[in-house]
Amino acid sequence: MDIVLKSGRRTGFTVIDSLIGLTIICSFSLFYIQTIHQMNQNIESQEQVMVDEREKYESEILNQ
Repeated sequence: MDIVLKSGRRTGFTVIDSLIGLTIICSFSLFYIQTIHQMNQNIESQEQVMVDEREKYESEILNQ
């Protein structure tokens, strides 16, 4: 059983299929960018905590 689509319906289907694909790609791209941004913020925050703790430790050693 072969399905024969009229040419007008085929272009409509192709356009809708392309839009769905672009929507999926854009959604996952935005998710990826947001995840990377959040990870970078966490890394910067942890680096700042590490620097603060190191300065605190060094000052304690110098005071002894």
